[in-house]
Amino acid sequence: MKFLNSLIACLLPLTSLVKAADTNAWKSRNIYFVLTDRVARSSSDTGGSSCGDLGNYCGGTFKGLESKLDYISGLGFDAIWITPVIANSAGGYHGYWAQDLYGINSNYGSADDLKSLVNTAHSKGIYIMVDVVANHMGFGAIADNRPVPLNQQDSYHTACDINYSNQTSVEQCRIANLPDVNTGKAEIRTLYQNWISWLVKEYQFDGVRIDTVKHVEKDFWPPFASAAGVYSIGEVFDGDPNYLAGYASTMPGLLNYAIYYPMNNFYQQKGSSQALVDMHNQVSSLFPDPTALGTFLDNHDNARWLNTKNDVSLLKNALAYVILSRGIPIVYYGTEQGYAGGADPANREDLWRSGFNTQADLYKAISKLSGARKAAGGLAGNDQVHLYVASTAYAWSRAGGNLVVLTTNSGSGSTSRHCFNTQKNNGQWTNVFGSGSYTSDGSGNICLDVTNGEPVVLVAGTGATSTTATRTTAAATVATTLATSASASSTACPTAVAVTFTETIATNFGDTIKITGNTAQLGSWTPANAPALSAAQYTAANPVWSITLSLPAAQQIQYKFVRVSSSGAVTWESDPNRAYTVPTCQASSSVGSTWR
Repeated sequence: MKFLNSLIACLLPLTSLVKAADTNAWKSRNIYFVLTDRVARSSSDTGGSSCGDLGNYCGGTFKGLESKLDYISGLGFDAIWITPVIANSAGGYHGYWAQDLYGINSNYGSADDLKSLVNTAHSKGIYIMVDVVANHMGFGAIADNRPVPLNQQDSYHTACDINYSNQTSVEQCRIANLPDVNTGKAEIRTLYQNWISWLVKEYQFDGVRIDTVKHVEKDFWPPFASAAGVYSIGEVFDGDPNYLAGYASTMPGLLNYAIYYPMNNFYQQKGSSQALVDMHNQVSSLFPDPTALGTFLDNHDNARWLNTKNDVSLLKNALAYVILSRGIPIVYYGTEQGYAGGADPANREDLWRSGFNTQADLYKAISKLSGARKAAGGLAGNDQVHLYVASTAYAWSRAGGNLVVLTTNSGSGSTSRHCFNTQKNNGQWTNVFGSGSYTSDGSGNICLDVTNGEPVVLVAGTGATSTTATRTTAAATVATTLATSASASSTACPTAVAVTFTETIATNFGDTIKITGNTAQLGSWTPANAPALSAAQYTAANPVWSITLSLPAAQQIQYKFVRVSSSGAVTWESDPNRAYTVPTCQASSSVGSTWR
């Protein structure tokens, strides 16, 4: 019995690790993405001069990264995605030029050093996700590649340039002239499945990030992801949500390139908050589990955020979205130090040039946002509610209203007041990103003040002591704000409301459903000018068409749905006209109906 108890005690940590590495556990994690070569050079690295050649090895090591786990934890991250660890061909400082799948890149250290990194991270409650590549090998001689038969020419596709309008070409031709592995061969698939299973078990990795997913046949990935035995998230570098969703069944998660573009467009003052909300909703309809997608604002393949838009307040709003919206947040190392490098390799700066400054403004900002995520319970659910969609602002809630986030894209130096409905009557929150506490009125209305263009992050039940007076939003306060909005520069209780119209109607192939009515936005009763609904959620069992429109608050509209056939024939709904009054102080609303 004593031996049995000892055996159970030994096995419990392993059992816990296996359970902790599944998709559901990753949903509440917060990921810090690093290039191993760029974090720290040794366990005693306290900073120094910058690397002179970012296109080659700079000296970062596993031991150096291990020494910075507390620095990373201080940012609130409890998971780290590291670039590929395997032996690379010459010059592969980033890890993506594989030469020996079972070897470890000696520039980073030894296999024991890597195991020490993972074990120490686990002791601090931090997951480690390893980056892997199956699409290609490095630039070295084919004969030097391992294991067999990767050292044989017939294990690769014939060299060709990619035609991105042809999926077969995307999958079989070369990226940057790197040898493209013939992943269609059964023996190659078995090789990679055996390897990923070994890699995860040998080093006790908790997750796998998969490179260049769209460049490999879709049916390659499910058995590969299954062999990994842990959560995996793939890179499909494409902003088309329909194309991206085509890979949703191949592995548990994907990098959310669909939201990446409208998110950055809004917070970089190039797009609207409505476009961001619309993409969020489209992702909801296209993906089986949007909470397993990874949200990010830049990475090693894209210019750093501040290089594109040099405004720290705007970046803080974007970071608030990444860390506190639906999905698994991923923040690229160096963001906390205000790095602003351009295209690769300028966006791959060494971290030691910063001196690992934990007092940096963005370091503290990210720490606050991460703290809000944890205080709200980890935010693993598909629970994001659009509260307020305005020309310069977007607010949402999560965790049943216990987290309310207001972001703007007015930028540094701007001040404003935004009033909206929280959908939580008499709610009480603390502003954990700034100061003070807030209370909504009996109808859920609240007014929030934005200072220097920074986000407002409200968390309920934090128990924090306010340094300023509590702001109580009474009905009279909202009324006063509304009454003075015409002359004030601030934004009042919403001037526009996101209204989602759904119409249930079984249609034929080629049909289009439109909504037309008595306003110019609805086409002024002219079907040719009317907005068309989306069939993204349409199924035979639930034939629903939908559209979300930004309508002026309190506007009264009359409307009908029309059906336009593939030949252009228009069929109107039966009388009478439908009527709807847009809410006066509500961020969003929905109207459902059935064709008549």
